Amino acid sequence: MQNNQYRFIKNSKYKCLMSALAISSLLLIVSGCDSTIKESKSTDSVVNSPSNSDQSSLPENNKNNSDYKAVSKDGFIAADDSASTPDGIEKVITANNQFAVAMYQQINGQPDQADKNVFFSPYSLSTAMAMLYAAAEGETKAQIQKTFYYPSMDTLNPNSAALYNQFNKPNPDYKLATVNDLWMEQGLTPTKSYVDTVQRYYGGQVTNLDFEDNPDPSRLIINKKIAQHTNQLIPELLPKGSIKKITVAVLTNAVYFKGDWKTPFNIQSTSEQPFYNHVGTSPNIKMMHTQADFGYSEDKQVQVVQLPYKGDDLSMLVILPKSKDKTAMQQLVRDLSADKIKEWNKDLITQEVNLHLPKFKLKERYDMKDMLSDMGMPIAFNQDKATFKLFDQPLSTWIDDIYHQAVVIVDEKGTEAAAATGIVVSTESASAPPPVFKADHPFIFMIKDNKTDAILFLGQVNKP
Repeated sequence: MQNNQYRFIKNSKYKCLMSALAISSLLLIVSGCDSTIKESKSTDSVVNSPSNSDQSSLPENNKNNSDYKAVSKDGFIAADDSASTPDGIEKVITANNQFAVAMYQQINGQPDQADKNVFFSPYSLSTAMAMLYAAAEGETKAQIQKTFYYPSMDTLNPNSAALYNQFNKPNPDYKLATVNDLWMEQGLTPTKSYVDTVQRYYGGQVTNLDFEDNPDPSRLIINKKIAQHTNQLIPELLPKGSIKKITVAVLTNAVYFKGDWKTPFNIQSTSEQPFYNHVGTSPNIKMMHTQADFGYSEDKQVQVVQLPYKGDDLSMLVILPKSKDKTAMQQLVRDLSADKIKEWNKDLITQEVNLHLPKFKLKERYDMKDMLSDMGMPIAFNQDKATFKLFDQPLSTWIDDIYHQAVVIVDEKGTEAAAATGIVVSTESASAPPPVFKADHPFIFMIKDNKTDAILFLGQVNKP
């Protein structure tokens, strides 16, 4: 969900504008400009006030709006996955991975993308949009469903809860966590069924803020939590001015991952080597090297290698075109599909691989509005046609903008990401010399959950 944010704005006719910002964190901002709609201050029991640590930026009159619901140290609230099933989980994962590929192809198809890097979190985007999807109605809902490949609501919600709980399970080998929040204007009454869905199936914390009188202090509170849950990789998801007096709600999702390689690279083996991008040879980059057993496969077009993280629950899948020619990557992008990724995963065979992989750090931000509209959900951005039901008040809501932000750092020790990527591996005869996997030209990578093959992060390195 970049991160992802949505801003709903109501005008004098009780219209609401929604904007979404950021991927590794997804923010949904709901706004309104007519003060008459805020006649009574709601303190529904489902709504919490900010924690004490986050209230210092607000004036005294906003610090005690409502009861605070206790959460874990990491902000995790277990979701209700009692109705989940193995088949339902597979359907949600399939939807996530189909969207991952579609969004990746959409990003690559942008006219200004050219040889830029790609990095985003399909899981963050899909999860954040799923929380908004719970409030969608009519054709708005239908278009979102088609764009994100969602199964039915009775399948999507409990099985999303199962994945959310799984990804938040403490693990001594790595850190993987996702947090959902719904921040609401203290003077409005949220639709109880909608809030119940966000809390029950997405572990969402619902918090009152005073957007009308304290827009920027509210922005700082939200940014502080996003920074906290991304280990400061995304210190300012919401830029100054993004929260206004007319803001009435903000929905956020943050995803963070940090893991060490199961087989770390020896830092002494890292050397300066050329990287052949699509416009020639870039300045030398730091190329890591190891020779060890990895999941591997290959076909006529690509090599695929899987680098497991410590504990074997998560891994990076790297897909490298055999040709350095630009057309080879273009063909790979066109042919990429969720079924193809599933095939690569199935074909992996553990064998010795002579592996060369660049150290890299990617930090990407996307404006998702036009891309998602082009992918099949234009009505959600149309102020006259969009239909979302978030409040008891008669507010007409639509998506104003969506931005996505993601950061990943890959080195000899492992990976840290506030939106991550994964790697795929291909097959070769064990009797032959170890295959050489030298990523000295553009490649695709993804970070995935090995138990489900859910793609958490997806990227393309054109310039390490």
